[in-house]
Amino acid sequence: MTTNPMLRLATLWCALTLMVLTGPVLAQGNLLSNPGFRIDLSGWDNLYAGDASWSSRDADDSMSSGSAVVGNTANPSNGGAPLVLSQCVTVSPSTIYEFGGRMLVPTGQPQGTYPAVFVYTYASSKCNGPELQSDNQVAASVEEWELERGTITTDAGANSIRFLIGVSKAIGVTAPAYSHFDNLFLRRVGEPGGFVINPSMSASWYNPAQSGHGIMIELLDATRAWMCWFTFDLQGNRAWICALGDVSGNALVFAEAFTVNGGNFPPLFDATKIVEVPWGSITVTFAGCGSGTMEWSTTKPGFQSGSMPLVRLTKLWGTNCP
Repeated sequence: MTTNPMLRLATLWCALTLMVLTGPVLAQGNLLSNPGFRIDLSGWDNLYAGDASWSSRDADDSMSSGSAVVGNTANPSNGGAPLVLSQCVTVSPSTIYEFGGRMLVPTGQPQGTYPAVFVYTYASSKCNGPELQSDNQVAASVEEWELERGTITTDAGANSIRFLIGVSKAIGVTAPAYSHFDNLFLRRVGEPGGFVINPSMSASWYNPAQSGHGIMIELLDATRAWMCWFTFDLQGNRAWICALGDVSGNALVFAEAFTVNGGNFPPLFDATKIVEVPWGSITVTFAGCGSGTMEWSTTKPGFQSGSMPLVRLTKLWGTNCP
């Protein structure tokens, strides 16, 4: 596979991404309930009767979803972040969990307004008793949805994590401060020392023994990925197999891959004639930053199930694999 054919296909690839992302997406492996605040704040506890409400403003600009608005009304502020909405999740000891979400500071907030997500671990399975560990991720961008993510490795005695969100403001500030939260996540990503998918995995990948076809992967955020496999069917006809999938530890799971029929070359292109045809499922499992395995299952005529090794072909400018 060479880079030029892949680049020539980029326009359709981006267009298909927009088509698929118009619907709601549930992230496989997300341990939180209602992480995208689709229509309300259901599933979330307001333990301390804090300032929280639902907003139609959505991180993905979806008309069918929204976000949580959390406030800090301390007067004056002590510089802390009152914890408002939370969930308690049962977890496994000695395991890596990734947590985070998208946060936005709307205009008009006091200087020094910072939305944050927090995680606390407990020996109890119900998030009570002494805290064992804690960590947090903070955002600061005004009028820009900022994705923040971190990992925490649970202690040998940990059995639950409480996930919380809150907003901090500078010491002495008397005006209330608000921020939006959306697409929050808490998910198991593996055992200590295991490989964890990161943004640098957005790249072109191929099988060196079969140069001439390959896949493009884009990590949309910490929970979702998009891919297109530019290949051929058993009769040698060109086939583009695409899917929106979920990040799960060291794997990308594309449960509903599809092909597209009905297109014509511009200026005869008509988006209303595009038809998505179900194809099967694809799983890409990474052994590290530069290699992995792709497995697929299909019953579509002209194809067969199978697997192949993958090697990185490209790397996006400015990304590095830790």
